[in-house]
Amino acid sequence: MMKRVGNFFRSIGRFFKRIWHWILGLFERHQNLYVSHNQYNSEGEVIDVLERKFEVRKFYKQTAKHLRFKTMNGTIVELKTATPMDFMTETLR
Repeated sequence: MMKRVGNFFRSIGRFFKRIWHWILGLFERHQNLYVSHNQYNSEGEVIDVLERKFEVRKFYKQTAKHLRFKTMNGTIVELKTATPMDFMTETLR
């Protein structure tokens, strides 16, 4: 019986959290972030190109070698590189 009550309150809490994020989403500026980073071998030739796409809610730091931001699902992501990476932001609204 107590397990059911606990599960019920957890599901209610998750429901209200999703509603709160939805309400906040109406007032935030959402962006898509496209990041590409080249990896070089010892001779200076490009051997690999890493490309990623993120849906960003908020940026904390945005430089050529360091990106820190929060995604739409609330995860904080930090990208650090020794060489500059290319990134592009696209505003959705």
